[in-house]
Amino acid sequence: MDLRHHASDLLFELARQLLQLEDHDAMLDTLVRESLSILGAERGFVVLRRESGFDFKVVRNWSRAQLEGDGEPVSRSIVTHVMAGGEPVLIEDALADDRFAKVESVLRMGLRSVLAAPLMVEGQAAGALYLESSLPERLFDASHLGVFRQILELASRALEVSTRRLLLEQRNQALEKDFLARYDFRGIVTRDPGFLRLLKTVGQVATSHLPVLVQGPSGTGKELIVRALYLNSRRSKRRLVTMNCGAISPTLLESELFGHVRGAFTGADRDKVGTIAVADGGTLFLDEVGELSLELQTKLLRTLQFGEVQPVGSSRPIKVDVRFLAATNRDLAQDVEQGRFREDLLYRLNAITLDLPPLRQRAGDILPLFYHFLEAAAERDGRPEPAVTPKLERALQEHDWPGNVRELENEAGRLVAVTPEGAPLTVDSLSRRILAARLEKAPGSLADQEKELIELHLRLAAGNRTHAAKSLGVSREGLRQKMLRYGLS
Repeated sequence: MDLRHHASDLLFELARQLLQLEDHDAMLDTLVRESLSILGAERGFVVLRRESGFDFKVVRNWSRAQLEGDGEPVSRSIVTHVMAGGEPVLIEDALADDRFAKVESVLRMGLRSVLAAPLMVEGQAAGALYLESSLPERLFDASHLGVFRQILELASRALEVSTRRLLLEQRNQALEKDFLARYDFRGIVTRDPGFLRLLKTVGQVATSHLPVLVQGPSGTGKELIVRALYLNSRRSKRRLVTMNCGAISPTLLESELFGHVRGAFTGADRDKVGTIAVADGGTLFLDEVGELSLELQTKLLRTLQFGEVQPVGSSRPIKVDVRFLAATNRDLAQDVEQGRFREDLLYRLNAITLDLPPLRQRAGDILPLFYHFLEAAAERDGRPEPAVTPKLERALQEHDWPGNVRELENEAGRLVAVTPEGAPLTVDSLSRRILAARLEKAPGSLADQEKELIELHLRLAAGNRTHAAKSLGVSREGLRQKMLRYGLS
């Protein structure tokens, strides 16, 4: 079928959409989606070249696991050929094409018809746009190639800008990976640019002798940051001693920190070495340092100033060489204003300050962290890692996580525990607290219900918009407009 005389309206609509979009990822996604629709293709993707192979960025009607796994059905020879040639190509029937008919991947997938084009950046093929159809009645021909070229010309600016951005992200990720490999950040999972910058600071200051104060809400991972400071320090071969200042009564805490001599008080039947002296030559971590009494703050200030501790009941101080790391979820500057914390001690402790953001400000880390905790929970329970429904993923990303990373970890473990083995994790299994928060934020508006109804009909129609529109009782154009409104693909 010659499409060239029938595609003008569709191309105009594609141009309109690309002009309205500012997000580069959305541009690429729109290009692949509309190219499939205009050319009647079944599936497609945008792929970038990497030193280690291919990096699939936008994937439509394909399982990403199929593309990236060992059993990948994509003919790499076709993608490589297109990028090497530098021009769009039409392969009407790969099984009948001498260039590809004997390629093992083509034979395995029974590939029929392909349209592909290189993505050019600064005169070099950085990747490819790939469309495929395997139905005999929908093989591509010269008219499809003509329309394909029009699409590429129409979207050339968006393609180059978006591809350049993806390449830049790719290079940055490689640099981040190289940076992370130089340090020991065990237990820390992040892709968030802001948190990665924080880790760079951790790596830079870890080798310093200066005290570091780690601040942040409860559950944000302050202990992991402190551990990273220790593991990457010059004192990592010596011991890390931890003292939770909020877990011990003030009457006992002085003896625990500074030690005591025999007879210092009732029950002191022998000398006790305090944790500060135990950490001599190494590192002392004062967790919840804001809970220290003013009296103990004064004694701790002397230790920081003069490098010595004086056990309870002793008249002679003991010299110590300790690096202090401290953490708090309190606003110590406000505590200083209200007379609950010594200003001079704060200045000693916060020679370097690291502020940890709440999880809601690391939205891109929610799913990576969840899958990390999910894998760990499944391994602990001796069961396979369960599948996660897309609806649950959205719910996790929409939740504010007031308990931060700790709350997310607990929820992952709870979902594994309450879900039967072999069944996927679903929204219905979320804890009551999270479900209640979802109801408060979105109390079931008509728009929400309509969006879910459209998603259901699209799933039942296996993504076929014509069938979905018919079952919904709307026109295909009406369905397309609703999908655009709700951000559905």
